[in-house]
Amino acid sequence: MQPLRVVVLGTSFGGAVHVEGFRRHAGFEVVGVAGTDPQRSRALADARGVPVASTDWRALLADAKPDVVSVVTPPDLHHPMVMAALGRGCHVLCEKPTALDRHQAAEMRDAARAAGRVLAINHEFRFFPARMRTLELVAEGAIGAPRRGDILGRYALWTRPELRAMNWLSEKARGGGILGALGSHHTDCLRTVFGEPRSVVASVRTTQPRRGPTPDDPRHGVATSDDGFTLHLEFDGRATAIVDCDAAAPYRWERFEIHGEEATLRWDETGYRLWRIAPRRDPEELEIPERLRLAPRDGDPALLAPFGVMVDRLHAAIAGGAPMRPDFDDAVAVQSVLDAARASGEAGVRVSVEIPQPAVA
Repeated sequence: MQPLRVVVLGTSFGGAVHVEGFRRHAGFEVVGVAGTDPQRSRALADARGVPVASTDWRALLADAKPDVVSVVTPPDLHHPMVMAALGRGCHVLCEKPTALDRHQAAEMRDAARAAGRVLAINHEFRFFPARMRTLELVAEGAIGAPRRGDILGRYALWTRPELRAMNWLSEKARGGGILGALGSHHTDCLRTVFGEPRSVVASVRTTQPRRGPTPDDPRHGVATSDDGFTLHLEFDGRATAIVDCDAAAPYRWERFEIHGEEATLRWDETGYRLWRIAPRRDPEELEIPERLRLAPRDGDPALLAPFGVMVDRLHAAIAGGAPMRPDFDDAVAVQSVLDAARASGEAGVRVSVEIPQPAVA
């Protein structure tokens, strides 16, 4: 079988992770990249051996005739890009946050099903070894019935204005904010353990709204998107979870805990080590089985190794018909939680999570 032809739309995270991840897989060939900056797009293409660089993504889709389109742009572009790619008969991998709202996400999901194409969402955090092993242990009953999740995140993104210039990530209308950027991953983590959240009460806030200018970028302004949030989620079966993230903190730190009736599983931000904590016992570090381990190369971005698992799964789904996980059912479910969280934050009340059902053929 000939390698599947891939076009990557987006040159920032797309260039650092997506292009390289597809290049390292023998089943794919990256034939084009598109970005808004012609010099950056051309430099990326030259550095990675990609034949075509463009600033017109629609023209690139028409000319390159890819089998697969990887959408790695700001969220306000996800819906038009995914729909255009599906309309050309392409399979699609889309970055998170999925869309501007759950209705856009559901429309993309339904269009992919109608077209018979694979549509995947890039929740590559699923494939960190500690998280993969946690799901296995929970399923095996190693901590008893799971009843509580805690995720705490501190990120030094917007501690001071001069740390980051004004861009789409600080614009609410473009899908910016830390709730979408990292809350999507954390929500996906919890629902793989506890099932779908049924309701959420949330605080969604902007603590430090000034952005830029930086020493290298003159853009500045006032953020309209969030830089912090707290979610309290309730699941069927009485399980609960809290997610608290602050992107105006002066340091970076993450902790993930899944509490069961008998013990707790805990891992930190790297996702490569896992501990079990039982009452009246010291934390016990658990061995990660070889089949779940990742082998990042020196100098690789932190997410490139788990993205490699995502690429493997995408190829198996397209070329071999294997089930695609995570897919757009996952994407729509996560986006529905984010929508409910924003509604809760605005109204100051608990909001039910409403997941749009697939369209009837």
